[in-house]
Amino acid sequence: MNQQTSFGLISTIEVPTALSIKGSCWTKEGLLLANYIWDELESESYKLCYTVLSKDGKQDSIVEDNGILPTLFVNPYGDNYASLVPSEESETTLSLSIFNQEVKPFKGTKSFNGRFVGCTAHSSVFYDVDIWDEKKADVMFVLNFDNNQIKEERKVAIPFPKGNKVSISDGKINLITEVEDGWLHREIDEEGNELRSRILEFDFPFVHEALSLSFDKKSYLLCEENGEIGIVEIDENGDCLYGELFNLGDEFFGTWHPQVINETTAAVQFTTEFGNGWLVIKEDELVELFYNKNKKGYKNLITHEVLSIDNNDLAVSGISTVGGQKDTIGIVFYPRKPRKQAYNKVFVLQHSI
Repeated sequence: MNQQTSFGLISTIEVPTALSIKGSCWTKEGLLLANYIWDELESESYKLCYTVLSKDGKQDSIVEDNGILPTLFVNPYGDNYASLVPSEESETTLSLSIFNQEVKPFKGTKSFNGRFVGCTAHSSVFYDVDIWDEKKADVMFVLNFDNNQIKEERKVAIPFPKGNKVSISDGKINLITEVEDGWLHREIDEEGNELRSRILEFDFPFVHEALSLSFDKKSYLLCEENGEIGIVEIDENGDCLYGELFNLGDEFFGTWHPQVINETTAAVQFTTEFGNGWLVIKEDELVELFYNKNKKGYKNLITHEVLSIDNNDLAVSGISTVGGQKDTIGIVFYPRKPRKQAYNKVFVLQHSI
């Protein structure tokens, strides 16, 4: 079902039994979702299905037979891939093209982990931070492509310090993390070798995400403390400037890796004690801030407009750009339920910035 609203097209993906969303990602046709769909209610038998949602709301689904626990990503050429675990007992992963069956699947290690953070010229890059072990280095996983074929998987331990925020822009991998005398900004290659580094002497508020990082142009960091959302602008010389954006009143519990909308704009989803939402920042300007607090709908705190979907007891699952458009994002919502209670539909808003 599709509904055109002032916020954009809202599509409902619904099944007769139950489903659980496992990820979403940009695709050339629009937006790609991965879901577990149960054969029957209260059954232990389910299928992994991909659904492609086009820009006009058309839905096409295919069943994945090669594994479970999907990690969706794109290769450097913009083609959709998934990393799967063939079975719960498997000691390997399987990374494969979702739509091109002629591409040979790549068998990797079970330790393959991390969130997809972007692509260099020839590789898809994933990054993992172990927040529970201070002695464990950050790990970068690199899948190297030759055309559409994965040729190599590299697991790279990043030299300390750990806890880095990562940004890939123009094919370059940049990291930033707090150190004793400031903030360490590094550019590394796919083997983890340091290419450039600098210490930024600035006392930032708590940095949640790196919206963009570069030695060659301005960089932007998303900050928040005690509900006060701010941004740090870093110029090419390493000079830093902090600015307040909005006082939300509620502190962030968590944020997700920024989704790049275009060269100057990024979206970040967040949660608080009282709700969840997302914000959009263009360079140093807060363009949108949608927040669903106490199940009252997603209110744009900039314009005071309210997006209401179903009973408003929803959470954001993921945000991705919509294929072929540099000003439109697809926001996926699912009903919030007690842990053992299933839901049978999810909602997707295609929203232009």
